[in-house]
Amino acid sequence: MTAADTETELKKALTEHLYHAINYDSARIKYDVQTVTYFEDKTFFECEFKVRVTSSNHDTTGTMTARISKDFSKVNRKQ
Repeated sequence: MTAADTETELKKALTEHLYHAINYDSARIKYDVQTVTYFEDKTFFECEFKVRVTSSNHDTTGTMTARISKDFSKVNRKQ
């Protein structure tokens, strides 16, 4: 897997995790995972994401950190 493929899969995993937390109600809130910086360990990726969060009365961009399993199935947000 190339670095670009890994970044794409990490972004998808976080996006899925965020939308799952709000029961996939994108009418309430929208997430745009813009960038990811990551460190690859033996069993997980340690990640820092730049995420734009938009809702009806709020719009902000911030940093989220997470540990994502190597198969991209488990996401543990830290911040």
